[in-house]
Amino acid sequence: MDNIRDYWSTDPTISMPIFPHSMSRNRFESIWQAWHFSDNSQHIQDSGWLFKIWPIYEYFVQKFRSVYSPKQLSPDEAMIPWQGHLKFRTYNPEKITKYGVLVRVVYEAVSGYICNMEIYSAEEKKLEDTVSSLLDRNLGQNHHIYRDNFYNSVRLAQTLLDRNMRVCCTMRANRGIPHDPEGEGKRLKKGAVSVPEER
Repeated sequence: MDNIRDYWSTDPTISMPIFPHSMSRNRFESIWQAWHFSDNSQHIQDSGWLFKIWPIYEYFVQKFRSVYSPKQLSPDEAMIPWQGHLKFRTYNPEKITKYGVLVRVVYEAVSGYICNMEIYSAEEKKLEDTVSSLLDRNLGQNHHIYRDNFYNSVRLAQTLLDRNMRVCCTMRANRGIPHDPEGEGKRLKKGAVSVPEER
């Protein structure tokens, strides 16, 4: 529903009886206002911005990993809309959702099933470290990785290849061009391929 209160609507076109039969709207709103996932007395100074949601976040990530392990993976990012006050809220003018919480995910390239995720919390982390930590459980298992040019570089592709992961992606020129097809690749016609020699 567009609005949480609509779950308790008496309008027959959108009513969902299971919600008012479970609890009243006022009771739900009281619980919603005080909903809390962490013990503040256990808070550690260096535990990061995600401390308050960490137990539930970790639970879901572990479930994503344990239920299904696909072979064709794709790293990407998503934005959870958020207009309120938040230390690590991000702004991206090129996205439809411009303000929100940035989440980096690895999903199955075919179905879109989320296998792993990391919530960006304003930590200083290099691109290669982000991709490596997202794919940590898949390294060395001959998975196929499909990426856009944001999550790509020659050095990162070589690192993954060394860990038995095959990479298919576009390449940004300012992040390097693979040595073998550097000259030949510029002369390729549409539909042609260049296969580097084994070293």
